[in-house]
Amino acid sequence: MSKKILSLTGKTWEIADETPSFENLNELIRVILKNRGIDDVEAFKKISLKNTMPDPFVFKDMEKAVNRIVAAIIAGEKIAILGDYDVDGVSSTVLFMNFFEYLKVPFAYSIPNIMEEGYGLSIDSLKRFKDHLVITVDCGSSSFDELRYAQDEKIDVVVIDHHKMDSVPEAVAIVNPHRPDENVNFRDLCAAAMVFMCIVGINRELRNNGFYKNKVLKEPDLFDYLDLVALATICDVMPLVGINRAFVINGIKTMYRRKNLGIDALISQNKTSDVTSDTIAFSFGPKINAAGRLASADLSVKLLSTKNPIEAKKIAQRLDDLNKERQELERKIIEEAIQQIDENSDFICAYSNKWHVGIVGIVAGRLKETYHKPSLVIAIDENGQGRGSCRSISQIDISVIINKAFQEGIVTSGGGHSMAAGFYIEENKIPAFIEFLRNEIKYEKSYEELHADCYLNADMAASLEIMKQISAIGPFGNGNKHPKFVIPNLIIARARIVGKNHVQLLLSDVKKGVSLNAISFRSEGTALGDVLLSYKSPIQVLGTLSLSEWNGKRSICFILEDVAEG
Repeated sequence: MSKKILSLTGKTWEIADETPSFENLNELIRVILKNRGIDDVEAFKKISLKNTMPDPFVFKDMEKAVNRIVAAIIAGEKIAILGDYDVDGVSSTVLFMNFFEYLKVPFAYSIPNIMEEGYGLSIDSLKRFKDHLVITVDCGSSSFDELRYAQDEKIDVVVIDHHKMDSVPEAVAIVNPHRPDENVNFRDLCAAAMVFMCIVGINRELRNNGFYKNKVLKEPDLFDYLDLVALATICDVMPLVGINRAFVINGIKTMYRRKNLGIDALISQNKTSDVTSDTIAFSFGPKINAAGRLASADLSVKLLSTKNPIEAKKIAQRLDDLNKERQELERKIIEEAIQQIDENSDFICAYSNKWHVGIVGIVAGRLKETYHKPSLVIAIDENGQGRGSCRSISQIDISVIINKAFQEGIVTSGGGHSMAAGFYIEENKIPAFIEFLRNEIKYEKSYEELHADCYLNADMAASLEIMKQISAIGPFGNGNKHPKFVIPNLIIARARIVGKNHVQLLLSDVKKGVSLNAISFRSEGTALGDVLLSYKSPIQVLGTLSLSEWNGKRSICFILEDVAEG
C-alpha cells in the first residue's frame, strides 16, 4: 500500500511501502526488488552474461558486418574506425582498436572535432580513408548523403550504431538495434555493447576459419573488453537491466583488475578505490567527455588505449583539468540561460553566440533537472549556425519533436533518443523553432513527484551493513534506480554550505540517539536549500544512501533530495 506526502518544497512524495520498520535487511531488500517487479531475489543477484547475451547474428546485418570485417582481416586490408566524441563513441573506437591491435591488423581511427567538424560521419573523413574498409561506431545510421557518397566512390562502410532511425540507408551493413525492421528485443544497448557483440562474432568466425591456429596466436580474452562496455553503458544512460546489468557487473570486475591503464589512472585519482556505477557516471564519464567537449576526443582515446602507465597518468590529469574548466563554463552558461527562461512556458529554450558548443548538453540536463521541463540549449557560432542539445522529461519524446522540426525544414539536421537529442539550426530560424515548440510540447503538468521505496529508521540507515546488502542488487542507474528511502523523526542538528552551492547536514534521531551525515547537492539558493538552512521543527527526508570515505574511515552519507514535516 503506497502513501503520498506533500513536501515542504511543494513536491509530492509517493512511498511504495508503508512498513514503518524492517526486522532485518533481507526483508528490506525483498521489498525494494518487489517495487521493481522482481520476486526472485537470488536470481536477480546471480544474473550472468551467459544467460542474457544473445548470439550476435540475431541482429540484422550483423552477419554481413562480421563477414566483411573478417574478410578484411584475413586479406590484410587497412581498416578505419570512425567514432563519435562522447564516452560511448570513444569506448566503441577503443574496443575495435584493442582487438585489431591484438590481431596485428593495420588500422586507423578518427573522431571528429566538435568545434571544427561537428558530429558523426562526414564526407571529408570518407575521402581521407577511401582505400580502407570503414567502420563507423556510435554514428552513421542517419548519414544518408555520406553513405551514398561512399557507395558512389566504392568505399565499403559497415555501420555499428544504436541511435534511433526511421529508415535504413545503403551500406555493406547497418547494425543497429533501432532499425525499423529489427525484431530482436535488445533495443536498449549502447554502441559499445553492439561493437562488443560484433567482436564476439568476428572472434568466432576467425576461430572457425583457423585464423588463430594458423597464426599460432592465442584467442583474446573478450571478458577483458567489458570494462569499456560498462563504461559506455553507464555514461550513455542505458537501462541497467537484463544484459546491460550483466555487462556492467562484469565490466566493473574487469576494472578492479586494472588491466586498462587509462581506467586505472582514473581510479587512482579518486579518494577511494571503490568502483561503482556512480563512480563511472559522475567521475570517469565527465572527465572522458571533457576532452571531446573542450579539446579533442583523441585525448580520451589515447587514455583508454595507452600501454604506458606514465602517459595514462598524465592524460588523466589533463582530463581532470579540462573537466574543472568545463564545470566553470557550465556554471556561467547556466546563470545566463536562466535569464532567458519563460516561467509560463512548458519548455525551456535558451541560446547565445557566446556559449561553448561542447557544454550545451550538460546545461540542458541541469535545466531539465532544476525546472522539470524539456530543455533545449543552443550555441551559435560566428557564421550564424546553431548547434543545440535537448534533455527531456518522461512525458515528451524529444527525438520525435526534433525529427518533425527537420521534416518541416526548421532544423537542418538532428536526432537522438527519447530523453536526449541534438540538432543544427540556422540562427534566423530560432524564433520559428520556439513557436514550433510551443505547438508541439504539451503535457499534463502536475506537482513534481518523487518516488521512494519505503521508510527506513535512522539506526538502520547509519549501519554499514546496509550498503553491503544494497550493493548486491546493483549496479544502479537508469532502469535500476538507487533505492530511495524516507527517514522520519529527525531534526537538523547542523547545516552549512560547503563547496560552491551544496548544503551539508548532520541529522539526528534524538529518541534513538542516532546521527546521520547528509548532503544536498546544488541546493543553495533553492527552495530546498532555504528550508534546510533555517527549519527548526522535526522533519523527514527523502533520498539515497551512499558510502563515503575520509582518511581511510568509511561511513554512510545520506544524499538528500527533499524534505517534509516530520
